[in-house]
Amino acid sequence: MDHTILLEPLIIPDISASFLLSDLFQLSSSLENTIDWFKHYGLLPRGVQCRCGSIMYVGTFTDSKDNKKWRCRACKTTCSLRYESFFNGSNLSLSSLMQFLYFWSEDIQSHAFLEKQLQWSPNTVVNWKNFMRDVCIEDLIINQEPIGGPGTVVEIDESKFGRRKYNRGRLLTGQWVFGIYEQGTDNVLMIPVPDCSGATLLPIIQRYALPGTTIHSDEWAAYNVVPAAGYDHHTVNHSENFVDPINGTHTQGIENAWGVVKKRQRRGQTTNPELLESHLIESCWRRKNKGNILNSIVKCIRELYPVV
Repeated sequence: MDHTILLEPLIIPDISASFLLSDLFQLSSSLENTIDWFKHYGLLPRGVQCRCGSIMYVGTFTDSKDNKKWRCRACKTTCSLRYESFFNGSNLSLSSLMQFLYFWSEDIQSHAFLEKQLQWSPNTVVNWKNFMRDVCIEDLIINQEPIGGPGTVVEIDESKFGRRKYNRGRLLTGQWVFGIYEQGTDNVLMIPVPDCSGATLLPIIQRYALPGTTIHSDEWAAYNVVPAAGYDHHTVNHSENFVDPINGTHTQGIENAWGVVKKRQRRGQTTNPELLESHLIESCWRRKNKGNILNSIVKCIRELYPVV
């Protein structure tokens, strides 16, 4: 039988949106302050019950990566200070993990910068950025709800992600992605698709756009199936206008979202097609949580790996 995390009915405070790099360095320079920060925001357990039934305490152990462990007075059993947490099993220091959370929340893409500042290997940087994308994916899977509805406009569009042949010209080889954006919100979905036929796109629209939604699109032929599905469909001819001069139909919201994502792709030099979907989901997650990324990701980690 394993040890048991003692879950407490606590009100976990939000991390201030004004949390600065100077605050980070001041906190992470002290192991005690770093541990307190992780506990304060619910990322490390505040209490553990030993498998023998006794309540464990935090003791100092010089052989521990955190210089501390949970220890049972009754049976002398010990376990990691990070027991059952998101960070359990990692040999990285809590101070470097704290710094990484901050740098990730600031969308610092440079691997060279992260390797230098954190003193991490290239593989470690890649792995932890992948771990963070996994958190974003899990959060959206759990909390993603259909968008739109009566009185709401949703824009749809398709885009191709890839590299220009011989790095020039307009011919792209890569992956088609279908985008859905709810006007006036930060709700955007980007889904890799094998093709952009009506048979492929319509089930996605029906899954994510509520009945009664008004849908704006360009005049891509595949979108001709949208009205038959019961949606109020308006189109704009992009060969003539970006915004329809008569009824105001446009897809500028989703077009802007494409631009943001592709700019991130270029900065991060993402070339692995197998990771495209996870990068798209991370971009959608960041847009949805852009008010305070650090607080949002800490909250997601806390919900997915509850230790308080």
